[in-house]
Amino acid sequence: MDITQRLFTYSDAISLHVPGHHRYSIGSLQLPISHDMTEISGLDDYHHAEEVIADSQRRLARADEYEARYLVNGTTVGILSVIHAYKKKSHKKVAMMRNAHKSVFNALDLTGTEAIILPMTVSEKTQQYIGIGKLNPNAKWDEIGLAVLTYPNYFGETFDIRSAIDFFHQKGIEVLVDEAHGAHFDISPQFPSSSLNYQADYVVQSYHKTLPALTMGSVIHINHKSSLRREVDHYLSVLQTSSPSYLILSSLEQAHAFYRHYHDGVFHHKRQSLLHALRHFEVIEVQDPLKIMLRKTGYSGAELKQLLEQQEIYVELSNYDSVLLVLPLWHEGDTYPFDKLLLRLKRLQLEKRQPLNASQPLNVDEGFYSPVNEHYQTVTLAEGIGYRLYHALIPYPPGIPYVWPGEKLTEAHVKVLSSYQNVHGIIDGKITIIDER
Repeated sequence: MDITQRLFTYSDAISLHVPGHHRYSIGSLQLPISHDMTEISGLDDYHHAEEVIADSQRRLARADEYEARYLVNGTTVGILSVIHAYKKKSHKKVAMMRNAHKSVFNALDLTGTEAIILPMTVSEKTQQYIGIGKLNPNAKWDEIGLAVLTYPNYFGETFDIRSAIDFFHQKGIEVLVDEAHGAHFDISPQFPSSSLNYQADYVVQSYHKTLPALTMGSVIHINHKSSLRREVDHYLSVLQTSSPSYLILSSLEQAHAFYRHYHDGVFHHKRQSLLHALRHFEVIEVQDPLKIMLRKTGYSGAELKQLLEQQEIYVELSNYDSVLLVLPLWHEGDTYPFDKLLLRLKRLQLEKRQPLNASQPLNVDEGFYSPVNEHYQTVTLAEGIGYRLYHALIPYPPGIPYVWPGEKLTEAHVKVLSSYQNVHGIIDGKITIIDER
């Protein structure tokens, strides 16, 4: 079966995952295939925008302090561009959170940049990294020029981003916020506040994750006071395709219009109906109303995911003991099959079970990351226990390294990783460890 045939097999699937258009049922995207065009007269040039694209990007700015650029290669390219620009002008280290996306590590490796790993806090609700732990104001902050912060985490939890940005700015450190999962923030007072309100220097948002835009469609917001404006713009052209998709650009423009005119009354009404239909689960609500986690005593995340998929309900991810739902931004006139979703949820058969011996150890300590340049060898996952990793082990989604390069693999790590269906860094059951012979 080829890709096209496989996609057609999901014709009756219900989406509780990204992208934010949820199978074309949210928003009113107008994207006829005839609009897949190139830089003909009147369409402007993405890499030298002076006309219609330039005008559209000016309207994209969410605050007077920022200019915005469409990203046609996803939030990843925004992160890569900022770190490349930073490395071009500075030889200082980067400070970063442990729940940084893999693109941050890739940028550090590509540029040969060392990083200080910030202490972390772990959420009592989700058992995931959530925010920054206590920082030492007397540490060697003069060795750092850029901080990379993840806000919100993948699971919709937020922390005091304002205080974090203020702390780093007081130390003369610019701040890049990976707000990939917060493109919809500030859409109404019932949703969390964006870091754009707190003078972050660079903010990247994955419009496609929660707003009705095509996959790969993202935005970078650059503060007018940031020191790397020109360099970031240069690397955005270096690292992105020279043939940008006008369909992606158009979808981003339409998603931004959706954001500007959204009313959340229908959303909250349907969300409450959904929570009632999920009453047989343990429902974990977080700061972002779009994200919901489900648990059931005695069930692994993989089992819950399978039960839902048997009803053709597809979730964002499963982990050791839970699944994550990404809700649509329901609105008046959407075509999302909500009644069908409730009907299928009623069909679920859940039994009483004994609790699992759940364990998901997370390292919250400060640390240090340096691009690994040593020799490596390939071993099985079990054989790697006790050895330092050469390549990170990254459950995908969410794309956040669970064990970093240079860290020792433990039995507890292996137990958790075995609960994921897709782990980057494991190929045919093998991983790479640093050859320390």
